[in-house]
Amino acid sequence: MASASSTKISWQLQEFEAHSRSVSCLALGKSSGRLLATGGEDCKVNIWAVNKANCVMSLKGHMNPVECVQFNTSEEQVVTGSQSGSIRLWDLEAAKMLRTLMGHKANITSLGFHPFGNFLASSSMDTNIKLWDIRRKGYVFRYKGHTQAVQSLAFSPDGKWLASASDDGTVKLWDLYQGKTITEFTSHSAAVNCVQFHPNEYLLASGSSDRSDHTI
Repeated sequence: MASASSTKISWQLQEFEAHSRSVSCLALGKSSGRLLATGGEDCKVNIWAVNKANCVMSLKGHMNPVECVQFNTSEEQVVTGSQSGSIRLWDLEAAKMLRTLMGHKANITSLGFHPFGNFLASSSMDTNIKLWDIRRKGYVFRYKGHTQAVQSLAFSPDGKWLASASDDGTVKLWDLYQGKTITEFTSHSAAVNCVQFHPNEYLLASGSSDRSDHTI
């Protein structure tokens, strides 16, 4: 018989209409856990305070549906990617767009801030991965090797490597500064949809359309 302490009860904290059309993506600020960013088919990026029903700010500038959104570590900035391939960096304190990063030719599928420094990684349906210095407009490196759309990416905790998951069924591990593949994992038999590093150990998890989950 389970003890009372092992019984978990869940309930809906709140519900609100985040966008006038479908919500495509969202991200919680990991530092405070108090901010939520949402992106929608209405081309807007909305910022919310957890437990409050009113939008803190609405960021407008994308001309196409927003597909990806991510906070930086300090939660002072948010980066967004659109269906057209454009990436926009926003200053939350000033509530304005800092810059637009152009270089991808198709839908942005994943975005990630480097754990240290002013770098950002992006992946796209165009099969490319790009590393950006957010203080400039152009990309620093292009990581090319996947033969189909790249669906997910993740930085290693020490910031030295970047993992990518693709519709071509592979997971690649890249050396960030040499710009080349360290190794490739081919154990999945279908598209790989997501990839994530363990926060403290050199473990990498991947999930695939072949219905399996692998820890590498």
